[in-house]
Amino acid sequence: MLYVSDQTDMSAIDFIRFRSGRSLDVMRLSADDLDDRIKSGSSDQSKPGQRAASPKTEQHTQASDGDSRVVKLINDIINDSIRRKASDVHLEPGEDQVQCRARIDGVLLNSHQITLDDAPEVISRLKIMSGLDIAEKRRPQDGRIGFKYQQRMVDIRVSIIPTDGGEKAVLRLLDKESLKLDLDSLGFTESQLSLFTEKISMPNGIILVTGPTGSGKTTTLYAVLSHLNSAQVNICTVEDPVEYNLKGINQTQVRPGIGVSFSTMLRSLLRQDPNIIMVGEIRDRETLDMAIRASLTGHLVLSTLHTNSAVSTLSRLLDMGAEPYLLSSSLRLIVAQRLVRKNCPHCISDTTGDEHLAAARKLNLPEGTAIKSGSGCAQCNHTGFTGRTALYELLPISDAVKQLVTDGASEQEIIETARQDGFTVMSQVAASLIENGQTTSVEVLRELSV
Repeated sequence: MLYVSDQTDMSAIDFIRFRSGRSLDVMRLSADDLDDRIKSGSSDQSKPGQRAASPKTEQHTQASDGDSRVVKLINDIINDSIRRKASDVHLEPGEDQVQCRARIDGVLLNSHQITLDDAPEVISRLKIMSGLDIAEKRRPQDGRIGFKYQQRMVDIRVSIIPTDGGEKAVLRLLDKESLKLDLDSLGFTESQLSLFTEKISMPNGIILVTGPTGSGKTTTLYAVLSHLNSAQVNICTVEDPVEYNLKGINQTQVRPGIGVSFSTMLRSLLRQDPNIIMVGEIRDRETLDMAIRASLTGHLVLSTLHTNSAVSTLSRLLDMGAEPYLLSSSLRLIVAQRLVRKNCPHCISDTTGDEHLAAARKLNLPEGTAIKSGSGCAQCNHTGFTGRTALYELLPISDAVKQLVTDGASEQEIIETARQDGFTVMSQVAASLIENGQTTSVEVLRELSV
C-alpha cells in the first residue's frame, strides 16, 4: 500500500512503482493522517490509539488497473505504428485532447486519441520505459526504448519537450526489418546503378549524398556500407546518432558535450587503419578538410550534405572554404536524392484532376501525358500511396567537370558540360516515374518544389 497526500502527483507515484518494481495500491490521506503514519512507522494496520483515516478524505484506487490501461494504450500505439511502417509517432497536447499522429511514407496521419486525463500517465510511462527522469518537466529529455515486436526488437528513440499545453513526445521508430540495404531496391535507374556501383568500388576519394532532412540519405549510405562490407576491409563510421547497428562495421557516435565532434573523431579514425570511412555529415570547414585529407591519403570517404541538387553541392563546398584544386582531386561522385510516395497498386487508375494537370505543366511534362494515381483503399489506409522510392541525380566528377571547378565556372556551365557525359537532372528522372504510373505529378512537385 502506498499512502499519499496528493494523488494527482502521478510522476512521484510512477517513480515509486518503478523503483520498487511492484504494483502498488494508492490511498490518499489527509496531511495530518499521513504525518501520523510516517511518525509511527505504521504500514497497512492502524495501531491502537491512532486516528483512522476519515472516509471523506480517503480515496482507495486500484492503480494497477490504470497502469495496465496506459501500458496497453502505449503498446497499441507502438505496435500499430510499426505495423503501418511509420517512421515517427507524435504525441501532441491540445486544448481538449492529445493528438497522436504517425508519420507514414513521410506524411503525418492521425492515429490514436489520448484524453487529457491520461496524458500525464502516458508521458510518465514513456519516461520510465526510456530511462528518463519522470519528475523533470521543464527541460527537454532524450532516451531510448528497446521494444519487442513479433519476436524481434525495434529500437525507439524518445524525445520529450515541454510546451504550453503540456509535454510533447516524439518516438522515432528504427525497425531494422524495414531498412532496405539492397542497392537494387533503392530506386536507381539501370544506368545510375551501374555508375554508382562503379564509383563506390573505387579505393579512395569522396562520395557525397545530398538532400534535405528525411530524404533517405542515411539509408543510401547504409546500403553502400552493407554492399562493401567484407572480411577484407575495415569500415568505420562516425554518426549523430548511430541509427542502426550494422554487423561487422565499427560505428561511433559524436558527443559534442565532451568535445567529440565529427572532425575530432574523424582525425582519430584515421589512426584506426580504415579502408572506408563514413562521416554522418560534413558540417564545417574542419570536417571538410579532414575528409579531403583522408581521401587523398588512400581512403574512401562517404558523407552527406544538406543541399538541393548535385551541382549546387560544389558551390556549397567552395563556400565552406575548400580549395578548388583539392576538391576536384578528391571528389568522385555527388548524389542528390528525394523520396516520393508510390501509387498503391490496388487502387491505381487514370486521373485527369486539375491539380495533377497543373503540376504536370509545372514539371514540363509533354502535353497529354497519362497520369495515374491511387484513389484510396483499405490496403493503403485510404491514402492512395504505398511505400516510397528514391529519385536520384548523379554527378560524376569527370576531368571536364574538375577543370570547371578549378576555373570557378558557374553551376549552369557545369550542368551543360555534365549533360554531354549523360548527366540527368532529377526532374527528368521523376518524369519517367510519372509516365510509368509509379507516382503522381503532385507528389513529385511537392518534393522537388519546382
